[in-house]
Amino acid sequence: MKKISLVALALCAGVPLLADGPTVQVYGILDTGVAHVERSQSFSSDFVVGTNPFTQAGRVTGATGMFDGGLSQTRFGIKASTDLVDGWKAVATLESAIMTSSGRIGNCAESLAENGGKSVAAASAISGQLFARGAFVGVTNPTYGSLTFGRQQNLMFDIMIPFDANGMAQLFTPIGFSGAFLGGGVTENSRVDSSVKYRVKIQDFTVSALTKVSGTKGPDTTAATACNEATVEYSHGAFGAYVGYQVLNNGITYAANANGSVVTVTTPTGTATVASQGTIKATVYNTTNVNAGAKYNFGSVLVSLGYQQIKFEDPAAGDAAYFSGLAAGSQYAYGQQIASYTVTAIGPNDKKQTLTSLTAAWDVTSKFKLSGGIYSVKIDDYSVNAPTSAKGSSTNRYVSLIADYAVTKAFDIYAGEMNVAASGNAVNAANGWYPGGDDTTKNNVLGVGLRYKF
Repeated sequence: MKKISLVALALCAGVPLLADGPTVQVYGILDTGVAHVERSQSFSSDFVVGTNPFTQAGRVTGATGMFDGGLSQTRFGIKASTDLVDGWKAVATLESAIMTSSGRIGNCAESLAENGGKSVAAASAISGQLFARGAFVGVTNPTYGSLTFGRQQNLMFDIMIPFDANGMAQLFTPIGFSGAFLGGGVTENSRVDSSVKYRVKIQDFTVSALTKVSGTKGPDTTAATACNEATVEYSHGAFGAYVGYQVLNNGITYAANANGSVVTVTTPTGTATVASQGTIKATVYNTTNVNAGAKYNFGSVLVSLGYQQIKFEDPAAGDAAYFSGLAAGSQYAYGQQIASYTVTAIGPNDKKQTLTSLTAAWDVTSKFKLSGGIYSVKIDDYSVNAPTSAKGSSTNRYVSLIADYAVTKAFDIYAGEMNVAASGNAVNAANGWYPGGDDTTKNNVLGVGLRYKF
């Protein structure tokens, strides 16, 4: 990160400026490379990672292409701070997600709308916003902590990063790639609009809280109407641990509309049909997320453990009625028309997703690091009224390996691999949906890349 004093900039421009002006940091990460995915659609220049390393139902062929963010999402940002009084500072951050493959702003909602079976697509909090990764302002103090307002990374994202020895590599770990883990079951909630975040360090403990202070309905309904979170982290010497809790109401996750389907919309002269191109579909539910982790540094070796359980529930009756009553095509999200809202009908039985992880990193030398991990994701079978073959249980196992060589502090090169294996009734049902299709129980991604930080 390079600090640029506005005083120096002003003097170079011949403009007088007060000596106590703010300090501005212009920073960024360019992380790109080439990967091959064993079972995948073609790479996308709008989807923020470029490819999807998870299991791809019915895909009999693979794809090779350029990805973005093998280790860290490619980004560009500006941070500013100004000294106030008695140790207080005013701070502000603006951060964009960009695509090195195209030079465009990452727009996963557009990749969903344009997908139509042509390229990979998945939900994301990065959907064409200029400052999708963050736009917030606040104050900080070494004793009293920090208080910030705006679009911010949620607390689960904050706390899980330092407790994954793979650094939550975006292309080579499930929690790095899928914002659903970080967003408490809803990818779009990995960053929270209209939020207030407070963080304070008290001796060996760091306590954080976040709340979303406004929710909207109508044409601007693009995210959860309520989000409340709290985390506590303990760090002493080589040992660290944390616990986190999150409640999300009316979380909305988006997906590509079925290829070839249409929606009916009301026009001044009657009705018209709109093709699936340019439309997306939405699913609404409530979630409760509990997670915890621990790590220990044995000199050059770091070992970490992680646990998370997300409980999915139906929205409240009034909210469910609102969403289910919306006419197809009457709502827009991130500039895309919503073909349909599906309000979950989980029923009296809990739907739970449980993540456990064991990761380790070894600093072989001061420049070369090896890391790896095993992640297991279990989804409970909750659909008691469905046929056995269609029930929703599954277990997904991810094995990650990464080798990273730091040429300098700013520039590194790396290679990574993630193997995916799935089992359970949900996987068997997926196989049944694609007669003659490929084995959906496995996938593999192998890539090499380079990363430049400034």
